[in-house]
Amino acid sequence: MNKEFYERLLKAENKYDRLDGWKKAEILYKSIDMRSLKNYFLEMLDDEDIDVALHAWQMLPQLVKLGIVDKRDYDERKLERALREGDINAWWIAYDLWKEGIISLDVLKSNVEYFERALRGDPYTRISAWSLLPYFLEIGLVKKPSDDYLNELLYQPLNIHVKLNVVYLLLELKEKGVVNKIDLEAIRKVAEHPEFIKLSQAYEKNWRNVMELMGLSDRKTVS
Repeated sequence: MNKEFYERLLKAENKYDRLDGWKKAEILYKSIDMRSLKNYFLEMLDDEDIDVALHAWQMLPQLVKLGIVDKRDYDERKLERALREGDINAWWIAYDLWKEGIISLDVLKSNVEYFERALRGDPYTRISAWSLLPYFLEIGLVKKPSDDYLNELLYQPLNIHVKLNVVYLLLELKEKGVVNKIDLEAIRKVAEHPEFIKLSQAYEKNWRNVMELMGLSDRKTVS
């Protein structure tokens, strides 16, 4: 292994190159004193490029496990900017970080209004936020929002791929008790789309359950 090359990579000016180096921590830490270089990693946790910061946060649990970074080395509040200004992916990352004991629940609680906005955001953000919602309800982070925020996506001029995912998400959340009502008429219109079965199979979804719910006869399966 070329130690000098990897030491330069761990300190690289280009942050994405630097991230690439730190991704290899499990391979490098036995040959390189990465603790002495940890500040090059830690400064990326609040990089002005939120994508860089989030990639670094995703790596942090591994570096803590390897003993390269100590919990006293970083400020969990530096994640808050990504929760406020980043996309919904930041909330998935934050939830994983909380589960791994990297951040406290206070970080999520103090910024929860930004997650609640995502529940009624653009269609793609909204679908992802509602997919995360059951986990946040389970830990008492949020209260149940209005079912209408998800149901109304079925009436928007969205492509069949998006609407299909909304249908299956609604049914899943109804089964979990996260939503109380589903718009059966809107779901029927999606289920009657000529591509519904074919796309359901592509997404490995159980389209027969939808047909039974709608009282629709099974159409010939498209292979």
